[in-house]
Amino acid sequence: MKNLAHLLTLIFFFYLIPANAKPIVPKNLHGFWSYKVTKVGNWNGTLINDNYVEYNYRMYKVDSLKNNNGTYKMWLNTGDKTSLTLEIKTPNEGKALLKFNKWEKEISCTWSASDPDIKIYNKNETPSYYFGKWVNTPSHSDFYITAKHKMLYQNKEWDIVWAGNYMDKEDRFLLKNKDSCRMVYVHKLVKALKVNSLEGLKIYAPIAKNPLVYQFLGNWINDETNEWQYGFFEDFAIYHKQVYPYKSIEKNGKSLKITLLKDGKERNIQFTAKNDSIAQLVDEQGTSNVYLLKKEFKANSTKDATAFKDNHFARVDTAVITGYLRNPTSNKPFSVGFTDHLKDEQVNYYGDLDSNGFFTVKIPLLNTTQVFLDWERNGVIDVIEPGEHYFYFEDFNTQVRSTMGDNAGFHNELLNYRYYGPYSRTSESDYNARRNADLLSFLAISKKEHLKATEYLNKHLAKYPNASNRFKYFVSEGYKYKMGFDLMQKRFTLKQGKFPEPFINFVNDSLYKNTPPKPFTLVRDFSSFKRDYFAYLASNERNSVKWDDVLAEMVFLKQINLSVKEKEAVLAEIELNEIGSTKDSLKYLRLLKGFSPEKRKLADSVRRVYKEQIIDGASQKLAFKAFDRELKVAKGIGNEDLREGIIASRFYKYFEGKHSAMPDTVFARFMGNLKNDFYRNEIEKLQLTYQNMSKVDVEYKESLKRTDHLKDAKNADSLFAELIKPYKGKVIYVDFWGTWCAPCKGEMPFVKPVKEALKGKDVVFMYFANNSPEEGWKNIIKEYELSSENAVHYRLPETQQNMIETRFSINSFPTYILIDKEGNVNTMKAPRPSDKEQLVAAVNTLLTK
Repeated sequence: MKNLAHLLTLIFFFYLIPANAKPIVPKNLHGFWSYKVTKVGNWNGTLINDNYVEYNYRMYKVDSLKNNNGTYKMWLNTGDKTSLTLEIKTPNEGKALLKFNKWEKEISCTWSASDPDIKIYNKNETPSYYFGKWVNTPSHSDFYITAKHKMLYQNKEWDIVWAGNYMDKEDRFLLKNKDSCRMVYVHKLVKALKVNSLEGLKIYAPIAKNPLVYQFLGNWINDETNEWQYGFFEDFAIYHKQVYPYKSIEKNGKSLKITLLKDGKERNIQFTAKNDSIAQLVDEQGTSNVYLLKKEFKANSTKDATAFKDNHFARVDTAVITGYLRNPTSNKPFSVGFTDHLKDEQVNYYGDLDSNGFFTVKIPLLNTTQVFLDWERNGVIDVIEPGEHYFYFEDFNTQVRSTMGDNAGFHNELLNYRYYGPYSRTSESDYNARRNADLLSFLAISKKEHLKATEYLNKHLAKYPNASNRFKYFVSEGYKYKMGFDLMQKRFTLKQGKFPEPFINFVNDSLYKNTPPKPFTLVRDFSSFKRDYFAYLASNERNSVKWDDVLAEMVFLKQINLSVKEKEAVLAEIELNEIGSTKDSLKYLRLLKGFSPEKRKLADSVRRVYKEQIIDGASQKLAFKAFDRELKVAKGIGNEDLREGIIASRFYKYFEGKHSAMPDTVFARFMGNLKNDFYRNEIEKLQLTYQNMSKVDVEYKESLKRTDHLKDAKNADSLFAELIKPYKGKVIYVDFWGTWCAPCKGEMPFVKPVKEALKGKDVVFMYFANNSPEEGWKNIIKEYELSSENAVHYRLPETQQNMIETRFSINSFPTYILIDKEGNVNTMKAPRPSDKEQLVAAVNTLLTK
């Protein structure tokens, strides 16, 4: 039956081939030859028919074929001077060796009548949208299935040999027209079709209801002001940042009368084409202007000397981008990403696309900031000022980008500028030489690269002499601090802890003392540069904390409960240690006589009992010393905004690391260095949040497990078995994390949706906290709502934590493990909470076993 199915597939495959196809390839080679690939979905085989061969998602005509004792060699027509050949050795019993000349070696392949990963459609299964008309506007060609079940493509009618769906990823069509053959790959986009074939990738949109729209479809730029003022598309127009549906489009002599209707009000525009790319538009006020249909904006006729808005970080204002993505490659939300300089991390804001490709995204900004627009799909660099509102347009087919609204001229300058890329044409050997260069050689290379970038910018400015001051300033500062960022990244390769003097002198004099960008949030690479630069300056001074100092402070402040004898023993031992460090042997011996074995035993017992609190206290003291050291560096910064920003950022760094409030006296001392009212208010809110958080109990307190009864455990396997024993019969998702671990905490907001997806199922979320102070540990559990009926939190003693981490070779955080219902480790590389679908699927699979 299997052979019969293959035979029937072959009959279906070839029954539509025209008689004049001039077969060249022998029948025993026809079919699909597949081989194993490393990743499912990669190109995994070649399709061969009577005169065409598929290679890497393209169908190539066979020009000639030679058979040499059972080894077939085909010469394929690439349409250019490149050579493409295919050799097939010993085809026999469904096996053969294939080698394209672009491959390094031949590959063993298996024959089948058609690609087994393609589900062939019958005529009734082909998606209905292929029978509606789609048009590619630049080429004015159509794509659709006709009433005769033929495909109209490239302005020709093609026979559909077969159509099918490949792994739910795309549809594929094998088309034939006389002796021509095409493999066509189609992705359904939000409101378009992405069609790929030998002619390249093209985007097809639904055909307009009124064909007159194609006489003016596109973005029209005012020839006098160089502004994008009108966007005309199949069903609507864009004008003054608003979307206007068409009421009617009518011929009016040699002109077109375009009537727009919005909120019950009409707007009339007369359109008179002078040629394909120049037209005169007259609006209802009688204003008449000449407009150009172009991809790029022309040079400005006058100079724009406007400076960037700088509010000196006094408040947050919301900027708004509304926009239209035409023919987007996915329906993912439109994103705006930038560096939050206070948190020193990338943040993203999103606007969902509607069915037409429209979106709105609101971005809270503290000052003018470099942003990345829609980075995943087709990222571009822009600069946004607080409070501004503009309309963004991008056509993924024509690559046209335009804006209208606030600062539109400047935005259009940036959107249409191609940045200098020093590594795009660099050979691998040159790239490796740069990467492996010593520091002074790397400095020289970086200077040359910056010079080339500056020359590249100057050539652009010669072409656009009236480029705005903002454009010139932003791009030049960007190139400068790209060099600065690269240079300071080298601090992570330092062996002696310090840069060579010429290296750091150049950084000081040419980058840092040359004043930061205004405002300093303007250039993303400056944020990275200043983070590394000031961290380097602060790292030149090392800090240490004595455990005895911490213990003594705990005793005097009565932070631990000691008897009179315990207190006397501890203080005596601390004094002995202090005298011993001064090498005053006479005083040391005198004190030692009065320090009996009983006192030593008592003092050592106190250290053991309060070891964890001593470690936490030492950690906090180190954090305060680091804060003091960084404040000392920050006070030397002449630029007030930058100085205030770095101090405020240091507060955020402390709270992010500790997740607990500062002692009031320490907080007041540090806050005395911060003057900016906005920053002070934000920091005080954080301090109050953690103070209040510490007063509230963890919800589901029973999820915080005590392990005092296991304190003497010496074997990691038996200890771990005891910890998971109560949950046998359930799937356990284990998370090794720490309060100090930023990636660990970055995953925690994703836990709640995973728990919701697995609600009511036999699954336990088990956490092991590494080196985590108790207060911060509890606060994080509260902050991210990590306690629940099916959550278990362990903060084991250091020895036991190390035992388990060693047993499971935990050397990076976070690490996630899945344990099956029998208590066996299923995988040491379980999906992260942010990979919700994969994690839920993995848990559900274990639940069914």
